Amino acid sequence: MHALSTKPESAGSKHTDPRVVTFDDEAFDDILEAISCATARAILQSVTDEPRTASEIADSVDTSVQNASYHLTNLADAGLVRVCDSPVYSEKGCEMTLYRAVDTELRLETTT
Repeated sequence: MHALSTKPESAGSKHTDPRVVTFDDEAFDDILEAISCATARAILQSVTDEPRTASEIADSVDTSVQNASYHLTNLADAGLVRVCDSPVYSEKGCEMTLYRAVDTELRLETTT
């Protein structure tokens, strides 16, 4: 899938305790806003098991690269997605950005 590179460790390979965000946490509203759209939720789910490029994400959720990039920015701002540190290169030698989910499990709690 990604030529000339080894994929970074996939997001779902380590089991960690769920991230808990409570109603009074500043991140609560950011997270709800970022996942309010079905496309954004599909994008988040698509990068949970393995890192992907914006183009791969767009193809997997049947949207444009521009729309996927918009949602990836919102998801990253909410702390749900991050850019992988390991550089990946296309067959033409162009550096590509890989995105992955930060948490494999997230719990939003309305009680404080």
